[in-house]
Amino acid sequence: MKPLNRRLLIEEIKDEPKQGMFFVPTEEKVQEFMTAVVVSCASDCTEDLTGKTIVFHTFGKEEVRVNSETYIFIGENHLICVAD
Repeated sequence: MKPLNRRLLIEEIKDEPKQGMFFVPTEEKVQEFMTAVVVSCASDCTEDLTGKTIVFHTFGKEEVRVNSETYIFIGENHLICVAD
């Protein structure tokens, strides 16, 4: 799957629960920012971030389902930072 129009194909990094911590139920928990690894970048992105870990706004996330596979895209403008 190759992204177009300044989009990034990403794979979200799921937070693993830590033992002994208090958790808010998922329906009440709203995450404004998430981390992910960039799988592929559109050719018109300002920088090739393939393989880098990023932080992005969750409201910019676009999920596309093709043949039972789910792909997650974000626009380049929804990036907050690169976590190196």
